[in-house]
Amino acid sequence: MIFTSEYEIFLNFIGMIYEVIVIIISIVLVVLVIMRYRDKKNKLTLYLLTIFVLYLLAIIFSWLSKVFVVLRLDDVVGAYTIVGVFFYRINSFRISEFFVCIAIFYSYILKVNVFQEEYNKTQRVLLAIFGAITCFYVLVIYIPGNDSLSTLLDAIAFLLVFILMASVYIPFMYRAIETYRGVQEKEYKTAFLSLTVMAFSFSLIFLNFLLDRLVMLITGSPGFTPFYFAAWAFGIVGILGSYAGYIRPSREK
Repeated sequence: MIFTSEYEIFLNFIGMIYEVIVIIISIVLVVLVIMRYRDKKNKLTLYLLTIFVLYLLAIIFSWLSKVFVVLRLDDVVGAYTIVGVFFYRINSFRISEFFVCIAIFYSYILKVNVFQEEYNKTQRVLLAIFGAITCFYVLVIYIPGNDSLSTLLDAIAFLLVFILMASVYIPFMYRAIETYRGVQEKEYKTAFLSLTVMAFSFSLIFLNFLLDRLVMLITGSPGFTPFYFAAWAFGIVGILGSYAGYIRPSREK
């Protein structure tokens, strides 16, 4: 069992309300993408839909972690029980990180289908190896608690996911900008600009979560810094940008 202070419960309540708003916005956008996909089944739209659904699941599990704390469930669930193994991995954002890792793999597939004729074998192998290491770490290397060691392990998990993100989204953003500059048609320029916004915004999600954890580690604060609130805001910007500039215009065309 891990006992949580009243102040931490209050912060988690604020986070819970904030993430409800993020979830509602995300669900609306995902439904719009589903409607687009049903109108005209397109492989690239399906990849985007899969990515958005995985990010939505990550947000939902993040929200659940706040609910657990607000309801004081962490005061009664044993850390090393069978239930506790799953409970505290949800509670510490690890399940959300796993869904994001899967979303990153689909983002890589999207990048290849949009900008490349075939997979680069070396890149694919390196991404698979590092992705597998990252998934293993976020699900297995974990110590329940609120002490500095637990926070450090969480910070490393955020760092690994951020590196995985950067390895996909930075090249994605570069290729989108490069293609944006190379085309003349307005609708295509808008589409590639929106993909740039998506890649840039998604890459900042876990950078902000990492900074939030580093502030916790350095100052001993319970978190919920401005970096935490900025993280999911960038997620919404990424989904909204790609829908408004890439998915919706192709529907209207």
